[in-house]
Amino acid sequence: MRLDVEAEAKKEVIVAGKLLESELWARITATDVEERMPPLKSKKELTPHQIALIKKWIEQGAKYEGHWAFIAPKSPALPQSKTKWGHNPIDSFTFAKLEANGLKPSPEAAKAILIRRVTFDLTGLPPTLPEVMAFVNDKSPKAYEKVVDRLLASKAYAERMTLHWMDVARYGDSSVHHADGPRTMWPWRDWVINAYDTNKSFKDFTIEQIAGDLLPNATVAQKVATGFNRNHGTTDEGGLIVEEYRVEYVVDRVKTTGNVWLGLSVECAQCHSHKYDPISHKEYYQFFAFFNNNADSGKQSRGGNAPPMVDVVSNDQQKLRHAAQARVESTTTKLAARKKAAQADIEKWSIAAALKHQKQPQEPEGLFAHLPLDQFKGRVTAELVSKKTTAKLEGGAQACNGKFSGGLRVVKNGFVNVKGITPPEWNEPFSYGCWVKPDSANANGAIFSKMNESNAFRGFDIWLQQGAPGTHIINNWPDNAVKVVGKEKTKPKQWSHIFVTYDGSGKASGTRIYLNGKRLAHNIEADGLSGTIQTPNEFRIGRRSNSAQANNIEIDDVRLYDRALTDTEVAALAGNDPVGPILAIAPNKRNAKQKAALTIHYLNTIDKEYQSLTTEKQKAQSELTALTKTKITSMIMGDQGKMRLTYILERGHYSHPRKDEVIKPDVPAFLPPLPKSAPKNRLGLAQWLTRADHPLTARVAVNRYWSLLFGKGLVKTVSDMGTQGDWPTHPELLDWLATDFVKHGWDIKRTLKQMVMSATYRQSSRITRKLFTQDRSNALLARGPRFRLQGEFVRDNALAVSRLLVRKIGGPSVKPYQPPGLWNEVSLGGNVRFRQGKGDGLYRRSMYTYWKRSAPAPTMTIFDAPTREKCLVERPRTNTPLQALATLNDPQFVEAARHLAERMMKEGGKTPKDRVAFGYRVVAARAPKALVSQILSSAFNEEFEHYKKNPEAATKLLTAGDSKRNESLNAAEHAAWTIVASMLLNLDEVISRL
Repeated sequence: MRLDVEAEAKKEVIVAGKLLESELWARITATDVEERMPPLKSKKELTPHQIALIKKWIEQGAKYEGHWAFIAPKSPALPQSKTKWGHNPIDSFTFAKLEANGLKPSPEAAKAILIRRVTFDLTGLPPTLPEVMAFVNDKSPKAYEKVVDRLLASKAYAERMTLHWMDVARYGDSSVHHADGPRTMWPWRDWVINAYDTNKSFKDFTIEQIAGDLLPNATVAQKVATGFNRNHGTTDEGGLIVEEYRVEYVVDRVKTTGNVWLGLSVECAQCHSHKYDPISHKEYYQFFAFFNNNADSGKQSRGGNAPPMVDVVSNDQQKLRHAAQARVESTTTKLAARKKAAQADIEKWSIAAALKHQKQPQEPEGLFAHLPLDQFKGRVTAELVSKKTTAKLEGGAQACNGKFSGGLRVVKNGFVNVKGITPPEWNEPFSYGCWVKPDSANANGAIFSKMNESNAFRGFDIWLQQGAPGTHIINNWPDNAVKVVGKEKTKPKQWSHIFVTYDGSGKASGTRIYLNGKRLAHNIEADGLSGTIQTPNEFRIGRRSNSAQANNIEIDDVRLYDRALTDTEVAALAGNDPVGPILAIAPNKRNAKQKAALTIHYLNTIDKEYQSLTTEKQKAQSELTALTKTKITSMIMGDQGKMRLTYILERGHYSHPRKDEVIKPDVPAFLPPLPKSAPKNRLGLAQWLTRADHPLTARVAVNRYWSLLFGKGLVKTVSDMGTQGDWPTHPELLDWLATDFVKHGWDIKRTLKQMVMSATYRQSSRITRKLFTQDRSNALLARGPRFRLQGEFVRDNALAVSRLLVRKIGGPSVKPYQPPGLWNEVSLGGNVRFRQGKGDGLYRRSMYTYWKRSAPAPTMTIFDAPTREKCLVERPRTNTPLQALATLNDPQFVEAARHLAERMMKEGGKTPKDRVAFGYRVVAARAPKALVSQILSSAFNEEFEHYKKNPEAATKLLTAGDSKRNESLNAAEHAAWTIVASMLLNLDEVISRL
């Protein structure tokens, strides 16, 4: 029986206008303890005043109005007062409340405190000393407003707001359950930063995150925005039941949407009708149906993102790609023009080169395959001997500068696949070789081969074994084969000519290995071949058929002969002109491929203009390849094609659907209906949430903004606007803010500016005895709020005042200092290692810290940061000794203290008193009191004497952290000032926002 549901209550226990016929009245006034409500065991009791109100209400007709939060807000008239106070309408409401309670506002905070307050609230960072001094010295009436406008226009504002939204959206860099593997969702985080920076309206901010993928012609950015509902915890467990977790993900999205936009705990209705808020079991599944058609499965990849997802390219990277592509296209056009213009020069050169060639050692006869690898057009390269042979670049291999012209570089297991090459049989002589340039002195891999690994490695290859050239000629490995390996190695990053001759004897003694034209002594690893080496597998350059990839080796000018070449002929090949075989042919008998090879050779080795253009193109192409090779994805929402049917789940269990009724997407009946034009999907839901007359969305949003600035909301229960939530301390102010927010286009920056510009916000936080007695919790807003900074702000403050903070915006998460074994302690297999970052990554803002949800950053956790396994709209605040241990001993804070000490020594003056005053102004934005100055100066003197006597201790202190210390400073003095700087960073007024 629900007293909050009018029809049910009036049917059962309330008779309007008839007190004595109403069972409700009988129960609350009963003298029999068994009959009385509330029951004694509840330990709740109605006061005489409350009983009198209920009596009067029933007698006057028991009119129901509904819960205040479920009625659309209307903009109230501003309260009037004879006393003028304040700067904007917010102050009219707070002043009226104070007057009604016999209180007066507190005076405005000192300017130094005020700028520190508003800078932390709007950016999460401290003001710099010049910013403080500029504001303190600015006597103009617009001085404070100029500060506020500057802060709201800064990137730091966008980062500060995003940090809060990361808690709301349960953002993390790992998947939570089971192995807690990595995921890449930082593009979504960067989308949020950009949204706040460009002041995207809260309406669009909402629609794009809930349903950006469903917008007409959705952009990549709008799809990335939907990552909001892919941030939840997922599992990669091998034995999971996929449907169970898929349902869990939908449940999470329903819960999060309810918490974030409605300020309600809708999740209770998953199992039964809500006990407190008017959400039925069926209505829950109507809401559930909006999210039940999503295409993601219940299983997350252990190694990264799971579909649906999109490829993401940052704006900066896009610009670089376009620029590199433009250079590639420009040089391609110039190369084509130069090739056309050089034809006469090529003709003259080929005649002269042919005459010269006749005087040189002649090319060996018997060439049956020749792949110069000079050019890849459409990934195809020429084989110059046979018209039937084709050669195509496969996989990740790439063209490069070769020994003579172009060449092949094997990377990512790529290769050239050649069709149409058949070598002689095992009992016939043949020879083969090429030029190679390995990156490593101990390179391994098949340079080229025609071999079938699945048939006992039948075939042949030329190969590098720990850098030494060798060959396999195989019928059946190892019983029927020849293998010899030279006793000298190729040199790394230099071109070497490697060659093999085989006399058809089937013996290792008939096999010779050459390096740069010189026959090598060799090791014999198999000796005895007497069977066919033919295989249907194709000839491949850069690998065998499926293995022995020659990664990080460059290859050029592959040649095969159908006879065993002599030592003299091999030596000639190792030093001869690579186009010699073509030049030896009469010009009128050269085929098209051979003529093209001469042209390519001339352009790439003789024509300086063409070579310069080629270098320019290769550089641009390399840049383009580097920019495109690393693919970044971000998980997004996406619906499957066929609508998934939704049913009520008995007790919320995935395997117990009640299939007697298909549930259609819809919203709870106690709230406004879906707009008639809205589709019944996530886009329609988002449009419903942002309709102007929605009673909850705007109230929830402005209450959350108020909480960020004042330490608690006008409704204290920020995540619960329902019947179990607190009543607003200033209901008219809340409704005015909500309606004003919508009226002005859901403008977030405008609303925040309005709040911080108010006299209410600017009040001193100093508490008087009267305020402590009459309004200890500051519910009446008679003073400014004072509270401890959240963990990220504490760390970022230390980095900022020490000038260690790196102000790079966005990008992948980073890994600053952390106990090295922490990840291992919580890992599934006990072998997950935390690898600390280097350089700038140690000093980025804390919001960019890699968030492994099974082991979040300890310093943040100590200061109440959530694990982000679930949505959290407001953090708790605790004060524990562990927090002091972190700020005193964490390497990040000790390192920051060292750098702050260096500032004090170099910028703070000559005397300890001056340096103390400077350091205090840097960290607290104001001058220290005399007693504070005296205590800190005495601390320096004491520590200085200690470190002069203990130089090893000074050195140990000054080596904390990765950054180098200033060796020009006296170590003992620097260590002493480091202790003083650490004291400053740990002051209550420094880690608190006053």
